[in-house]
Amino acid sequence: MSDADLTDRITYAPFVLMDVRGHQALLLTDDHMLDKLPVFEERGDEGWCGNGYDWNAIADVIVAERMPELADAFDSDPEAGMLSISGPRPALERLGIAMAQAFRDDDQLRDLLSRAVLD
Repeated sequence: MSDADLTDRITYAPFVLMDVRGHQALLLTDDHMLDKLPVFEERGDEGWCGNGYDWNAIADVIVAERMPELADAFDSDPEAGMLSISGPRPALERLGIAMAQAFRDDDQLRDLLSRAVLD
Protein backbone atom coordinates (compact mmCIF):
# COMPACT_ATOMS: atom_id res chain seq x y z
CA MET A 1 0.00 0.00 0.00
CA SER A 2 1.41 3.41 -0.90
CA ASP A 3 1.59 6.36 1.51
CA ALA A 4 -1.20 8.11 -0.38
CA ASP A 5 -3.52 5.15 0.27
CA LEU A 6 -3.18 5.72 4.01
CA THR A 7 -4.16 9.39 3.97
CA ASP A 8 -7.81 10.08 4.80
CA ARG A 9 -9.01 13.55 3.80
CA ILE A 10 -12.73 12.69 3.94
CA THR A 11 -13.70 10.88 7.15
CA TYR A 12 -12.39 13.53 9.56
CA ALA A 13 -12.70 16.59 7.33
CA PRO A 14 -11.52 19.26 7.58
CA PHE A 15 -8.93 17.35 9.59
CA VAL A 16 -6.65 15.05 7.62
CA LEU A 17 -5.43 11.74 9.00
CA MET A 18 -2.06 10.98 7.44
CA ASP A 19 0.17 7.94 7.62
CA VAL A 20 3.45 8.55 5.87
CA ARG A 21 6.31 6.11 6.34
CA GLY A 22 4.90 4.90 9.64
CA HIS A 23 4.33 8.37 11.09
CA GLN A 24 0.64 8.96 11.77
CA ALA A 25 -0.78 12.41 12.40
CA LEU A 26 -4.07 14.26 12.53
CA LEU A 27 -3.67 17.66 10.83
CA LEU A 28 -5.65 20.87 10.57
CA THR A 29 -4.24 23.70 8.47
CA ASP A 30 -4.83 27.43 8.64
CA ASP A 31 -7.02 27.33 5.52
CA HIS A 32 -9.70 25.60 7.57
CA MET A 33 -9.00 27.34 10.86
CA LEU A 34 -10.30 30.55 9.30
CA ASP A 35 -13.73 28.91 8.91
CA LYS A 36 -14.14 28.93 12.71
CA LEU A 37 -12.47 32.25 13.42
CA PRO A 38 -15.78 33.94 14.39
CA VAL A 39 -16.32 31.43 17.22
CA PHE A 40 -12.84 32.04 18.63
CA GLU A 41 -13.18 35.81 18.17
CA GLU A 42 -16.12 35.73 20.58
CA ARG A 43 -13.48 34.98 23.22
CA GLY A 44 -10.78 37.12 21.64
CA ASP A 45 -10.54 39.39 24.68
CA GLU A 46 -9.25 36.32 26.55
CA GLY A 47 -6.55 35.71 23.93
CA TRP A 48 -8.24 33.08 21.74
CA CYS A 49 -7.63 33.52 18.02
CA GLY A 50 -8.39 30.13 16.44
CA ASN A 51 -4.83 29.11 15.62
CA GLY A 52 -3.18 25.71 15.98
CA TYR A 53 -2.43 26.29 19.65
CA ASP A 54 -6.11 27.00 20.30
CA TRP A 55 -7.20 23.87 18.43
CA ASN A 56 -4.69 21.91 20.48
CA ALA A 57 -6.40 23.21 23.63
CA ILE A 58 -9.74 21.97 22.22
CA ALA A 59 -8.16 18.55 21.60
CA ASP A 60 -6.89 18.51 25.19
CA VAL A 61 -10.42 19.03 26.54
CA ILE A 62 -11.84 16.32 24.27
CA VAL A 63 -9.20 13.83 25.35
CA ALA A 64 -9.50 14.68 29.05
CA GLU A 65 -13.29 14.44 29.10
CA ARG A 66 -14.14 11.81 26.51
CA MET A 67 -11.13 9.53 26.21
CA PRO A 68 -8.91 9.94 29.27
CA GLU A 69 -7.48 6.46 28.71
CA LEU A 70 -5.71 7.95 25.65
CA ALA A 71 -4.15 10.89 27.49
CA ASP A 72 -0.63 9.55 27.02
CA ALA A 73 -1.18 8.32 23.45
CA PHE A 74 -0.73 11.66 21.69
CA ASP A 75 2.09 14.05 20.94
CA SER A 76 1.04 17.44 19.66
CA ASP A 77 3.00 19.96 17.66
CA PRO A 78 0.80 23.02 17.23
CA GLU A 79 1.89 26.12 15.36
CA ALA A 80 0.10 29.33 14.56
CA GLY A 81 -1.00 28.03 11.15
CA MET A 82 -1.33 24.31 11.78
CA LEU A 83 -2.29 21.67 14.30
CA SER A 84 -0.49 18.33 14.17
CA ILE A 85 -1.22 15.55 16.65
CA SER A 86 0.61 12.27 16.30
CA GLY A 87 -0.06 8.92 17.88
CA PRO A 88 -1.35 5.43 17.14
CA ARG A 89 -3.78 5.38 14.25
CA PRO A 90 -6.75 3.91 16.22
CA ALA A 91 -6.40 6.65 18.84
CA LEU A 92 -6.10 9.33 16.14
CA GLU A 93 -9.23 7.98 14.46
CA ARG A 94 -11.22 8.41 17.69
CA LEU A 95 -9.84 11.89 18.23
CA GLY A 96 -10.42 12.78 14.57
CA ILE A 97 -14.12 11.91 14.81
CA ALA A 98 -14.54 14.00 17.96
CA MET A 99 -12.57 16.95 16.56
CA ALA A 100 -14.52 16.92 13.28
CA GLN A 101 -17.80 16.91 15.22
CA ALA A 102 -16.67 19.90 17.28
CA PHE A 103 -15.58 21.70 14.11
CA ARG A 104 -19.01 21.22 12.51
CA ASP A 105 -21.01 22.22 15.61
CA ASP A 106 -20.40 25.79 16.77
CA ASP A 107 -22.31 25.24 20.03
CA GLN A 108 -20.19 22.21 20.87
CA LEU A 109 -17.05 24.15 19.95
CA ARG A 110 -18.11 27.03 22.22
CA ASP A 111 -18.77 24.57 25.05
CA LEU A 112 -15.35 22.95 24.68
CA LEU A 113 -13.71 26.35 24.40
CA SER A 114 -15.29 27.39 27.71
CA ARG A 115 -13.21 24.71 29.44
CA ALA A 116 -10.06 24.90 27.36
CA VAL A 117 -6.85 26.36 28.72
CA LEU A 118 -5.09 28.92 26.55
CA ASP A 119 -1.51 27.92 25.78
